[in-house]
Amino acid sequence: MNGDLGYGPRLTEEEYDRAIVALHERLPPMPTREEDRAARRAELDLTIDHRLGREFPRAKRDALWQVVQSVERRRLRLIGRYLFSRVFPLGGRRRERAGQGLAGALVEQFSRVLTSRELESFFELAGSPPSLPVDVEQKPL
Repeated sequence: MNGDLGYGPRLTEEEYDRAIVALHERLPPMPTREEDRAARRAELDLTIDHRLGREFPRAKRDALWQVVQSVERRRLRLIGRYLFSRVFPLGGRRRERAGQGLAGALVEQFSRVLTSRELESFFELAGSPPSLPVDVEQKPL
């Protein structure tokens, strides 16, 4: 991870993992929409504490949460397209491009809130472009 960004200590990998597990263990088996939303917000705050620092400003946290909610709506559309493509095949490459576009959009939106150092630390980019691990189905010959 990058050097100190000036936002205090960060959660270690182990602390972060334990906190995420504890968060999900507290959720009921079928969380309500509000419980799910609160859990996603808590996940974002834990990720910020881990990647940027525990003293990262509240206003910037709130701005990132707004970005996450906006991108979430786009992700839901992507899932809808994926399900539609399972009925009417559109090809794996098209799904892959849509997924990678979603990753790029998230980073681009976060870049409106974060500095380049913060962005690199948050996404652990280390100079590489953002991407998602998307499997492309290969058609048999």
